[in-house]
Parts: sequence; C-alpha cells; structure tokens
Amino acid sequence: MEAIKYNLSHVLNDSVLIDVIENSIVSVTDALGRIEYANDKFCEILECDANKLVGETHQLLKSPLYTGKIYRNLWRTIKMGNKWNGVLTDVSSTGKTFWLDTTIIPIKNEGEKGLKYLSIYKDVTKYHNENEKLSEGKSINESFLEAMPLNVFTITRHGKILNANKSFCNTEIKKLIGTYIYDYFIASSFEAFKNNIDKVYIDKATHQFELYDFDSNGKKIFFSVIVSPNYDKFGVIISSTIALREVTDFKGISDELVDSEAKFRSIYQSINVGIIVVADDKGNVTEWNKGAEAAFGYVEEEMIGRSLTVLMSKKYRNGNIKELLRAVNKIRNKQNVDIIEMCCLRKNGEHFPVEFALSNGSVGENVFYCAMMFDISNRKVLENKLKKKTEELELFLYRSAHDLKAPFSSAEGVLSLLKEEKNPDRILFLTDMLDTVIKNGKELSENLSQASSVTVKKKESKEIDFSKTVDNILELLSGTTKFDNIKFNIDVVDTYGHYSNQEMLNSILQNLIHNAVKYSREPRENETPFVNIKVKTSEKEAVIIIKDNGVGIYKNKMDKIFDLYYRANKYDVPGHGLGLYIVKNMVEDLKGVITVESSIKNGSVFKVVLPSVI
Repeated sequence: MEAIKYNLSHVLNDSVLIDVIENSIVSVTDALGRIEYANDKFCEILECDANKLVGETHQLLKSPLYTGKIYRNLWRTIKMGNKWNGVLTDVSSTGKTFWLDTTIIPIKNEGEKGLKYLSIYKDVTKYHNENEKLSEGKSINESFLEAMPLNVFTITRHGKILNANKSFCNTEIKKLIGTYIYDYFIASSFEAFKNNIDKVYIDKATHQFELYDFDSNGKKIFFSVIVSPNYDKFGVIISSTIALREVTDFKGISDELVDSEAKFRSIYQSINVGIIVVADDKGNVTEWNKGAEAAFGYVEEEMIGRSLTVLMSKKYRNGNIKELLRAVNKIRNKQNVDIIEMCCLRKNGEHFPVEFALSNGSVGENVFYCAMMFDISNRKVLENKLKKKTEELELFLYRSAHDLKAPFSSAEGVLSLLKEEKNPDRILFLTDMLDTVIKNGKELSENLSQASSVTVKKKESKEIDFSKTVDNILELLSGTTKFDNIKFNIDVVDTYGHYSNQEMLNSILQNLIHNAVKYSREPRENETPFVNIKVKTSEKEAVIIIKDNGVGIYKNKMDKIFDLYYRANKYDVPGHGLGLYIVKNMVEDLKGVITVESSIKNGSVFKVVLPSVI
C-alpha cells in the first residue's frame, strides 16, 4: 500500500469506511479520470500491477471527452457532484472481458480544492454471462418454434385457443389466445373441423384429418390436422391439442395448376355482372362471387356452407327443387340441360326472377355444381308491359272501330231526317242534335289521335312556360259543359325553369283539367265547385297538382282508372275512357310518375312529377 503514491486518509478519515473499501474492488481517480489509487482486488480483476495503473487513464471511466451516450451521462452526473450507478465493462491485460456493477461517488478535497472520484465495484461477470446464455437460449427456442413446420394449439372443446406455439395467419400468439380456431378457416371447413374435435372428446382418442383453405392471393392450401385429448389427474379431458401442418406441396399439385387456380379464383370472385354460385353435391354453397353478393344481398361469409334453399322463395321452393333435381339428373346422364327459370329470394325478403345454366365438375372424389345466373327482373317487367300493351292495342283497335261507327251512324240518321223535315223548329232541333253528334265524334277522334301517337311523338324538349300553358288550356276548355260553374285557383312557381315536350305536357294538363271540370258537382248554396292547379319547379323536376272537390272515385276502382277504355262513372258523365289512359302513358313516356288520391263526394287530387330533360 505504501508503494502506491497516494494516502487514502487524505480523502477518507473514517477507519470503518476504509475497512469496507479495503475488502471491495475500489479505485480512486482524479477529475480527469486518471487513477490515483487502486486496491489489490481491482488490480486482480484487471490482471495488472498497481504501479502500472497509477497515473493512467481509467479505461472503465474512459475520458470525459468520450462521446458514448452512457459515458456522457456518467460524467455529467458525477461532475454535478451526484452519485452514479451502472454496469460497465472492460478487458483485462490478458484479454478477458469482465462486467462490474459500478458506483461512483464524487469526493471534494478541501485542501486541494478539487474533486476526486471513488469507484466501488461488484464483479457481475458470472451473472451477465448466465443471462447472455439464457437470452441466446430463448432466441434459439423462438427461432426453433418459428422454423417448426407445425402450428400447435391448445384449445377447449368449443375451439377457443388457450395457447399456441407461434403466430398464425399473421396474428401474434398473444392475440391468438382467446379467439376461436374456426375463425381462421373458411366456413365450409367448419363442420368437418368441429366434428373431428368432438370425436376426440367422445372417443377419447387422437384423430387425424385434412382440410383446405385459401391464402390472401386466392391460392388453395391444404392442411394435415392431428387432434389429441389432454387429461387432468382424474382422467377427464380438459382440453385438446391441435397440430396443423400445411401439406399443399405433398398433394401432387403442380405450381402451374396452383397459379391457375389462384388466377381463376381471383377472376371469379371479382365478377360482379353475372351471378355465379357453386355448390357441393349436398346443395351447400362453396363459392360465392361479387355478382351473387350484389343480387342476393348476402356477403360471402354469410353464404359459404349454407344450403341453396336459403335463396329460394318459400312459395315456389318445391317447384324450384324439382327443377334443380331434374337438371342434376340430366347432367349425371350426360344429357343437355335447358336454361332454368326460378323465383329467388333476396336477403331483404324481396322476390325476383333469375335464369341460369347449370354445369358440374369434380376435384378428386368431390363433385360440385356451378350455376351461372342472370337477374331477369327488368326483362320480366318489359315482357309484362309488352303483353299489356299488346292487349291494349287489340282492345284499342276493336273499340276504335266500334266507337267511331256510332257517331257516323247517328249523323247519317239525323241527316236523313233533315232531308224530309219541313218544320223549321224541328229542323233547328235536328241541327242541334247533329252538332252534338259531331262534337262527340270530334272529341273521340282527338282522343284516339292522342292515344295512338303517345309512343311516336318526338321527344323534342324545350323550356316550358307553365303560366302560359295553363292559360291556353283554360281558354281551349272554356266552351265545355260546367266550365263556367268552376272557380279556378292557379298557383305557378316556376323559379328554375323546366324542360320537357310541350305537346305531351299540353295533353297531360288538358286531360286532367278537363276531367276535373267534367266530374265536378253542381254549385250549392254553401259550396262552389273549384279546381286548384298548382305547379312548382325545382332544379331537377316539376310537380303538378290538380285538385278538385268533385264527385270523387270509389276506392275499389282506383287501381283501374288508368286502364284503356275504363270509366269509373259510366252512367253519370259522358266519356270514352281514354283520357286517363293517355295521361298515364304520356307521363311514363316522359319518365315521370302520376299518383291519385280520392274519395266519394270529396273530390280528387292528381299529382304528376316530371323530370326536367334538356
């Protein structure tokens, strides 16, 4: 100790503290980190004589100018006069690496008016090396588990994951725990998966089976699965262990075939025009494309594994199943299968017709059937509309010939009487009668002309002046019966302007206003017949409302008033049953909508909404 040019009592006067220091690994350095004192234990761990250490820079403390983060923090702490603690490492003179749990205490020497630093060390090399080995072992274990070809799970009877050996389906172990194994496979695998797990608990034996799934690219992948029971000390199965291994490469499927299947599946699922549904030989859905999703309202997850009967209307289910079975039998007998028409059911309960072709295929021993469907709702609407128009045309031709014959026959009879009549008063009476017959024939002729020209009018659009149009129609109708009894209330708000076919709009308004006049009631003491004409335009459409307080329409006749030649009041008011038929057809031709509300003796309200077409 005397050989060391340092008197520890200069710094520390407490003999007890000196005794502690003498039995520890200790060094003292000056303000620049140069060793002024090192005890024997310090010299032993550095494997160096103390005489060679004194005056040298302490490598454990390095230099106060050293830029390493740990040393910047160390020197900043002790220069502020604070104690620092941490683990430092160095290499002995023979090349051995050691680790010291270090406490550095700044000591102020009043005589020399400077700081010195007492360092007390504890050798933790052994513990550090053991921790390194544990860390390496853990890393090796984790690498081994990740490299294992098996995914191993501990699950409950209901498939809840209790533990796992590694991540699965891009999900970390801690996130897998608590979820259900079935959630990571397609729905069509659920039954087979669950049945095999149930067998383990029933048979108390290990089961092995295979299942398939699809990866994110649509590639079909196969798994070999082993399920084994786990018992408690009483022999009761408390859980089961599942080991899954992907065996796609062992299924004899070439890369080219797998790629082709992935491409097919990707294309198939993206098709959203045609409805494509694939089912197994039991009628359970195995494939479901975007077109099927759009048509039926079910997403793929809702339909895979479910029976095709879910898509069939209950009303027509028996007939639909018979048609399907007939088609399947034809396919099995290698006969041509006709196009099948069927009434289906959307998720929201709406019925709609489809037309589809059925084909089949097989993968190994599994047979599947593919139905390529088309929603024919629009076609059916057009067919029904065409059928109705054909019937109306036949009726129109028959009634036109009959109705036109009547005024001509009446006119001929009146003219014959006029030729032989000598009495002036009688001649005047017959002339008035002829005038009425001619007016009736003219009105019928105009109605027939309007009815026949609904679909051939040119759709030339121009801006409509509703105020002027209404005024012109009222002037045209001013000579009709009952017109002078009516109070007309006109409210036209044409802020935006409206574009439509002027001639067709004239016909719509004229017929509706004329009907309101024709079916008005006689004036009473406390009641005046009125017809309210209201028009309001917006940026996209025009709304026309014709309201009256006339005789009204019976509720049981409301659904027939727009039919060809139908008259709700056959005997009370003369007419031909063409007016509202013409209005309905012209409104539809202009892509509009007409509705009516009415009750007997309270009048009617006709509402027409027409889109603006430039």
